[in-house]
Amino acid sequence: MKNEDLVARLIIKDSNPFEEELARIQDEEIRTLTKKCLNNAPPHFWYRPASSTGKYHAPEENEQGGLIIHTKRVCQIGEILIAALWIPINADVIRCACILHDVCKYGEGYSASRYTLNNHPQLGAQYIRLIAGDKYNPDKVNAIANAVASHMGKWGAGHDDTDESLIVHLADLLATDLYIKGGEDARGT
Repeated sequence: MKNEDLVARLIIKDSNPFEEELARIQDEEIRTLTKKCLNNAPPHFWYRPASSTGKYHAPEENEQGGLIIHTKRVCQIGEILIAALWIPINADVIRCACILHDVCKYGEGYSASRYTLNNHPQLGAQYIRLIAGDKYNPDKVNAIANAVASHMGKWGAGHDDTDESLIVHLADLLATDLYIKGGEDARGT
């Protein structure tokens, strides 16, 4: 186990940076699944930057631990979008997907890639399904996994037409640095 992985495990054991976000999830089954996914998350999720190249995120998100900063921002924007909508949505699916959208950004398990992976949305969706197994409501699991798989919108391989998936995508997009600066190539990563 690498030193960074050990530090990440110690951080997880001592505190959970997503306590506030988890407390907002009203559906006990979705909250439990989210916690289980976080407890088994690849170590790099806890200490790596949000971008391996520094192109698509704010400077503080491009440092060690930046992926957590980015994820918390996505959750904050997700909450704003949830509050702004008047259509029926499953807010807890959105909350879970916002927390887990980049859980496999550098890959699965203990072998982290040097760079963020283009297929990380699909890896994240597979990861959620694997952790869920057959112990959780498959409709909820699929809704969460599909929102994670399509969180990059037109820049990603997956596309899900649900309102929940669109909200997760928009939350991620709005949380990116280039979008805030008005960049022409703003994309949610």
